[in-house]
Amino acid sequence: MKNCFKKAYYITSFFFIIDLVLNYFDWQFSGYLTEKIIAWIWIVYTLIFLLIFWKSKYVKIYFSSIIVLIALSLIPMAIPFFAMIDFISQNGDFQEIKLNKKYRIERTQQQPLSMIRVYFYKNHFGILEKNICRPDYSEIVEEVMNLKNNENISSFDMKSIPIQNAKLVSENIDSIGIEYRIANKKKVVYHRLYNEDGY
Repeated sequence: MKNCFKKAYYITSFFFIIDLVLNYFDWQFSGYLTEKIIAWIWIVYTLIFLLIFWKSKYVKIYFSSIIVLIALSLIPMAIPFFAMIDFISQNGDFQEIKLNKKYRIERTQQQPLSMIRVYFYKNHFGILEKNICRPDYSEIVEEVMNLKNNENISSFDMKSIPIQNAKLVSENIDSIGIEYRIANKKKVVYHRLYNEDGY
C-alpha cells in the first residue's frame, strides 16, 4: 500500500513540476482549472506523504526544505508567496471567456504587483495551451470606450469593469482581432502576438 502511494506521489509531483516548467515558458495544460487542480492534488498528496513516511530522515529534510522555501518566499515583500497563492487559487482571476475550441482568454492579475491583463491562450494538441499575448486591460477598456481624449483611465477600477462579450474576428501570423463589448460599447481591437508584454 505504501509503495503504491509513493508511486502515485511521485507521478503527481512529476506532473506538478512539469506544470511549473511549462508555466515558466508561457505554456500550460489545457483548461482554466487544470493547473490549479494539479497543484491542489500535489499539496494534499504531500501532506499525506509526510504523515505516512514521517519517520524517514529524508522526509524530515524534505519537509524542512518546503518550510524554508515558504519562509524565504515571504522575505521579499511576500511577493513570491502571494504569487504561489494566486497560482493555486482563483485569487486575482476575474474572468475567463472561451472564444472557440482553439482560443480562450482570461482577465487576470497573475502576480500581486502586476497590472490586470487579458491573457490569450491558444490550444495545441488538445492538452496544452500557449500564452500568445497579454495586453494591458486598461488599454483595451480605453480603446473600446474611446476614453483617450475624454477621461483619465487611471480613475477607473479595472477589476469592476467586466468584458460583457468577446468574439474572435480575425487571426493571422502576427496579430489577433477581438470584438469586445465593454460597458455596452463594442469595438474590434487588434493585438500583436508574441510581443513580450510584461506579467
